[in-house]
Amino acid sequence: MTTRISLPPIVPSEAAVRAFLKSAFEEYRWFEPARTHHNEQIDPRRIDYDALAARFLEVRSLMVRAKTDRDFFLFSARKADGPPHVGKLTWDAALSRAKSATWRDAHVHQVTALMKLFNSPLAVSSTSEDERRKCDQLIPSPSGFGQRRTRTVRDPSEGLAGVFWRNFYGPPFLQMFGDRLNAVPESQRRTVADGIVLVEPYALPTDAMTPAAEAAEQQLREVLGPECFYDHATRTMPRRVPDLPHPEALSS
Repeated sequence: MTTRISLPPIVPSEAAVRAFLKSAFEEYRWFEPARTHHNEQIDPRRIDYDALAARFLEVRSLMVRAKTDRDFFLFSARKADGPPHVGKLTWDAALSRAKSATWRDAHVHQVTALMKLFNSPLAVSSTSEDERRKCDQLIPSPSGFGQRRTRTVRDPSEGLAGVFWRNFYGPPFLQMFGDRLNAVPESQRRTVADGIVLVEPYALPTDAMTPAAEAAEQQLREVLGPECFYDHATRTMPRRVPDLPHPEALSS
């Protein structure tokens, strides 16, 4: 299962990076860290948070894995030559965990806390398969031979790739949706923090890609405005996007 928290177009502070790392491993206990993406070993009994934070700030990217590839997170900040809003925190966990109501409740708390920590405009959570089918696409290669994989929507500045199991909308999206958000049934909508509304079309991530889930997602797109979402049938980008802060405004 994949949870993706979008980050603003600035590099997080060292204090925020350290706070996230300590929360992930000590408070949330996402998994027992074993190694980085360079296969550098991590002693879970003596985690060097200074070294991990320094590595992230140096290259603006950090991946930490468990002993297996089932549990990991990828933490990346905006690159100088990238689109305006390309920073993200992607956390992959075993899908079986979502069977527990206690875990699902904790998931809401954790995602909300991290959105607040990083001033995130958006977070979504779904099965990895559902995430890939909505966020990835194959297009003809520029060379004319074969195909290449690309993102449907690269980041929140380009709009929304779709409706997922859990959709955490921050202030820019609340402003974009306006009163339309109030038309979402209360059974599918709740305020989880000041300035963050969770829209959940079905109870479990494993419900995704079923006829009932597809119908619920389509209804939400119609209520919130189909122009806010990527059109997979026609491969058309969203015509309405949120008003996101400029990097200079965030760093001032």
